[in-house]
Amino acid sequence: MLGCRFVVIFVFFLINFSAFAYAPLNTDDAATVAKGSNQLEQYFFLISEYSPAVTPEDGFSTGENYEGTGLARGFPLAYARGLTDTFDASFSPTFYATPSGGFSPIGNYTFAMKWRYAGDGEHGVSAALKPMLILPAAVDQQIYGLGNSAINAGLTSIFSYYLQSLEVHANVSYFRAPYDPNYQVGFSADAKRTNLYAVSVAPVWQFAPRFKLALDVGVNTNPNEPDPSLTTYAMLALIYSPTKEVDLGIAYQRNATNFGTMFSANEANTSRFQAGVTYRFD
Repeated sequence: MLGCRFVVIFVFFLINFSAFAYAPLNTDDAATVAKGSNQLEQYFFLISEYSPAVTPEDGFSTGENYEGTGLARGFPLAYARGLTDTFDASFSPTFYATPSGGFSPIGNYTFAMKWRYAGDGEHGVSAALKPMLILPAAVDQQIYGLGNSAINAGLTSIFSYYLQSLEVHANVSYFRAPYDPNYQVGFSADAKRTNLYAVSVAPVWQFAPRFKLALDVGVNTNPNEPDPSLTTYAMLALIYSPTKEVDLGIAYQRNATNFGTMFSANEANTSRFQAGVTYRFD
């Protein structure tokens, strides 16, 4: 099961490293919320796992902080406000409908800031830095795989290139993810890696006035210590913008130990479906 088990980075986060990123993508873009403006993102995700082994494997879905087994259903909410023309701040909790137990269904309290230090976030090349902090989960939440019972923190370096109908975004992330070793993580007693890295790329194509199609691919550190050190993911997303203030997004993502086995019936994988809305207002 060493070769089958896999988990993909702990994140929103980021790891999405996200909170949210360029919803519904995991890879963030260098644009920031305009000064004095607000952005609200409400999404729903469904995570399911497949393993050819009799015993369920530890699963992980890049972009959501879930390291449990079986189905997971959640409603991540993200609020961001532009503080200056190049700096915004955000807060993102997640409500878990499944799994449930004798613990609060709300977790992953994530605080993030984004500083765009190059470009205007709309034309040509732009670059930004995004530090992030996640508050500790309760012990029972860690046991069920809904977060780590310790403060987690990370930093994402963001690069974007904007053309008239095409955008390309690239992220390089580091995340420090300690946990309480006295308790299991996602009902697994295996040791976890606490220094996590991620690299991702997302081309976004505006193929019609109100529609964008995106491919998001990445390689992440596998948090599960006994398993291969890297995992991969691929996501296909569609974004519809009926107005300048509203985006409707839908996406499907698959995680596996490598791109070659991502759609193999003989290897473990984790799938995630998500849909939601982004609303911008002053």
